[in-house]
Amino acid sequence: METLTVVIIEDEEAHFSLMKRAIAREYPYASVHHFQDATSCLNRLDQINPTVIITDYLMPGMNGIEFLEVLNQTDIDIPVIMITGQGDENIAVCTMKSGAKEYLVKSGDVFNLLPHVIKNVVREIKLERSLYRSEKRFQDLAESTFNWVWEVDVQGRYIYSNSIVESITGYHHDEVIGKYFYDFFSNQDKEALKTSLFQIVAEVKPITAFDTVFIRKDGFEIIMETNGVPFFDKAGNLLGYRGISRDISARKQAEDLVCNLSQMLIQAQESERKRLSYELHDSIAQNLSSLKIGCDMLLQDQSAISPELREKAAKLSKLSEQINISVRNLAYDLQPPGLEQLGMVEALGMYCEDFSENRGVKVDFHSAGIHMLNLDFHTSIHLYRLVQEGLNNISKHAATDRAKIILLGASPNIILRIEDDGKGFDIKAQELAFGYKKGIGLRSMKERVNLLGGRITIKSHPMQGTKILIILPFKGQKSESETAHINH
Repeated sequence: METLTVVIIEDEEAHFSLMKRAIAREYPYASVHHFQDATSCLNRLDQINPTVIITDYLMPGMNGIEFLEVLNQTDIDIPVIMITGQGDENIAVCTMKSGAKEYLVKSGDVFNLLPHVIKNVVREIKLERSLYRSEKRFQDLAESTFNWVWEVDVQGRYIYSNSIVESITGYHHDEVIGKYFYDFFSNQDKEALKTSLFQIVAEVKPITAFDTVFIRKDGFEIIMETNGVPFFDKAGNLLGYRGISRDISARKQAEDLVCNLSQMLIQAQESERKRLSYELHDSIAQNLSSLKIGCDMLLQDQSAISPELREKAAKLSKLSEQINISVRNLAYDLQPPGLEQLGMVEALGMYCEDFSENRGVKVDFHSAGIHMLNLDFHTSIHLYRLVQEGLNNISKHAATDRAKIILLGASPNIILRIEDDGKGFDIKAQELAFGYKKGIGLRSMKERVNLLGGRITIKSHPMQGTKILIILPFKGQKSESETAHINH
């Protein structure tokens, strides 16, 4: 049981006895200390450390209000209950202004009411101290972080900001208070961002990884990432949002650099593949064709060679033909010959037909809306490689003889589905068991999709096949008469 230490300043012994008796009935284990005047009490407060002080208004030496004023000049935080025999309104007002927690007029039942008043005052001070500790904890955290901690009301005005905002934006936190969140946005994006954020507020949703271009006080632009949550009053009414914003300009620059380097690497790979494809097709394949022709000519001259040499020449002719086919297929995989001449849809159709014939996996290829898009070679080769990698994964791992490729132009996106009804796999289990090396085909697909700013979703379960959905943004123009629909 929590101890209760009460100090009573009362110069009338009879009144003190009545107060002590009333407190003992409600709090039998309470410790009660009695003083005849305020001065002697002040001299002992540090030693007693009371839970609550009950003081009379009229006392020898100094009255109750003067006692409160002296108490306010110290670091002592003890709740005070003032009791007086004079029901004077002015005294009551002065008492409460001076910091008393409660004001009671001596009457017939005041001593019976006193234990209840003590209970309420002690509970109130505990709540106040708990609130102060919570606020202090929040304040310490807010001021020690390197991120901007803020609150806005339902209109979007800042009602709180920690001081770190100045080092991030150049604005002192007092300059931020009262401004709207969109006052700091770039004019180019302001209206669109306002609409997006107010839509989130209207739906009372959290703000998650919301990136904005923020104009610093010196005019420079930085990229801010914002996360926030709504907060409410006791009745459940929305009061505003509180959250954290941080400067991610350096991170974005690094990500853009990595993205650009990765794109340059892939472009270099494609250029090298193209060079190797031409070399294989125009040089090695031609030489192999000449070798086969030479072997065939030897076979036509019946008298030129012996039966043993004829048999060897026939084997060499067949081997050169097989090697030539392999070389041409390799050149074909390195650089699809019809991509630039025929277009991506036709090139993919040819690839799926050849894949079906060579790999024993029947590929159903469907497209809609793509031929109306003006795709550049960069996008086309990425889509081609995604299909190529997806079908290779099916051939190697799915253990099925059927696959489906669906390619749709659904403005403003390009949608690619790669599906099979094979043995499937547990995605999480495979990642944990095999790490990077296994599933490297899927990993390369993910990296390629990320480079294009798209999204990839992989769904698979053992014995239930695998479905890959890829959505890529496309900023080009689409014919007004062309409308593509997709059923998810």
